[in-house]
Amino acid sequence: MAEIVIAIVVGFVMLLGLIGAIVPGLPDIVLIWGAALGYGLLVGWGERGIWLFVVITFLGLGGLFAEVWVSGTGAKMGGASIRAIFGGLALGLAGFFLSGPIGGVIGLLLGTFLSEYIRLQDANKAAQAMFGMGLGCGASLGIKLILGLGMIVVWLVWVFSG
Repeated sequence: MAEIVIAIVVGFVMLLGLIGAIVPGLPDIVLIWGAALGYGLLVGWGERGIWLFVVITFLGLGGLFAEVWVSGTGAKMGGASIRAIFGGLALGLAGFFLSGPIGGVIGLLLGTFLSEYIRLQDANKAAQAMFGMGLGCGASLGIKLILGLGMIVVWLVWVFSG
């Protein structure tokens, strides 16, 4: 009976992590991974659990890598400099702390735009860099969502295969 309760709680936490993959600034892939780890520690690893947890770990690492790499690649394709990418990240972090996830997104885009505008003195190129950053972030969101779903599916295989 306790295993069922643990599985339900872990599944709920994983769903919260999946929501975090959609809402910027909330815990996402790491929360799903931590829930799987907690399940293994509380319920036991079983015959296949450790190997399925390794798969969950690799999917999670892929999601974290995609978050950084794909967002930055989108910005670079839009013409953003490294300075603009860091400017966007800094203002995005400040915006997140000031007004939550929406402020984080606005700060990220505004920081990218302002950094590029200061560097180039060209609003069109700055807007293009900002658009690239937005596309990159959107693409990384989609990738994290897919990988997060994959992590949950692997965990479900673990739960139902005993």
